[in-house]
Amino acid sequence: MKLFNLRLLLVLSLLIAFGTVGSVWAESSNATPSVNLKTEQWTGHSFTFLALPADKQAAGYEIFAVDQATQGFEGDQSVRIPYAQHVGKQVTVSEVIPYPAGPNQQEFMVYMTVNDTREKLVGRTMRGQIEGLVLTDDLTKAKQQFLGKTIYPKFRELTGMYIPGSNKNPMAVPIPIGSPVTVVDVFAGNQSQEPIWLVVSVNGEKAILPIAYSWTNIPVTSWTGTQPWQDALFSEDPRQTLGWSHNVWYQIENGNVEPGMTKGQVLLSWGKPVRSEADDSIWIYANKKINFSSDVVDTVEDVSTNQ
Repeated sequence: MKLFNLRLLLVLSLLIAFGTVGSVWAESSNATPSVNLKTEQWTGHSFTFLALPADKQAAGYEIFAVDQATQGFEGDQSVRIPYAQHVGKQVTVSEVIPYPAGPNQQEFMVYMTVNDTREKLVGRTMRGQIEGLVLTDDLTKAKQQFLGKTIYPKFRELTGMYIPGSNKNPMAVPIPIGSPVTVVDVFAGNQSQEPIWLVVSVNGEKAILPIAYSWTNIPVTSWTGTQPWQDALFSEDPRQTLGWSHNVWYQIENGNVEPGMTKGQVLLSWGKPVRSEADDSIWIYANKKINFSSDVVDTVEDVSTNQ
């Protein structure tokens, strides 16, 4: 009864803060095997605490013991749960309660229990996401799919691995786009948008390729119809499967875009545009504009000459 009253008080205080007091409803989930879980489907699922970037570890996670949650959500950082006692631990979500967070906007109070200590915690989503957590099932499946396998990253360089005890900062590891590397380890990283780190071997050096395995705990506005890890890598040799000419690969490897290239080829060469216009037929980069005709590059213009 005491725990219920604390929850009710916390939710009501949030509703009052946003100027709205209405009915509070909770939708439970039976831990379905769905890969992409919306926040209201988290009940019954396990999450793992990510590492935090070094500059955020002292402040701890923006998640609170239930009896200190009201203070925490009012901005008291001293009641955040400590980093050292929680990093790497697993929690199971016990309840998800939505609340109105503004006009046509809904957020969630997420109650969870630490699996080994039974500590009761609560976090509040922002844009449907709680920073510092990864779906445990995503981490397990990523290991099953990628560990020991050859993959083909879609980047020209990867972040080098930090060597414990070394005074040197990790250096970027150059790599031709779409070239083969071997995954030698998989673990939870320190960024919620790409929470899983694939450790790969590149010419005897270790480097990190961060991915998201599913769209779970990523704002729904970012979701697409493809699996998120596909933005970071090919699972098969693209030079064998895509059938592109040697000239196309030469342009991509040298960071060029020319008429006749497809949108997929442009994305590999230049990455995502700053913005798109005219129903996605124009892509704008920092100083270039690409005009497409039927998803094929028609012209590439210097933006500065048109201003």
